[in-house]
Amino acid sequence: MKSSELFLKLQKRMEQYKSKVKPDNDCFYENDTSIQSIVSKYNLESFNEIMNSSYEELDDEVNEEELKDLIHRIDNYFSLYAPDDEKFKEFIKIISIYLVFIAKKPLHPPGIRFSNGTTVYEKDDYYYCTGKKVFINDELSLCKYCIARCE
Repeated sequence: MKSSELFLKLQKRMEQYKSKVKPDNDCFYENDTSIQSIVSKYNLESFNEIMNSSYEELDDEVNEEELKDLIHRIDNYFSLYAPDDEKFKEFIKIISIYLVFIAKKPLHPPGIRFSNGTTVYEKDDYYYCTGKKVFINDELSLCKYCIARCE
């Protein structure tokens, strides 16, 4: 499948969230540096990109086996950490697929610093994750598909 075709499918699936997601950043406090707020802002930015972009000229080929595997990994993650949150799972699934196969951005926002000290950052047009070398070895880790490089 072409990446433009995948993007249109994601955009169509994301339509159901238009009435639930505020289209701007007014809902966030400017100085809120909590992990939840940083991730929520990143997801909102991704949502806005999906809803307001046109990727008709994308002609990369999407590996459908990798796409299925990523979806399986996301489902596994939610079954462990949020089994009753189907609507949020679907939203995050769309965002994650978009980040990996269309936008080619890391799954976590650059600049984030987790409580264990790991971080995602951008340097010289590449993304790096200081935790990837540890977490990529976890069974069904999403790190396998994240564009961020190991530091």
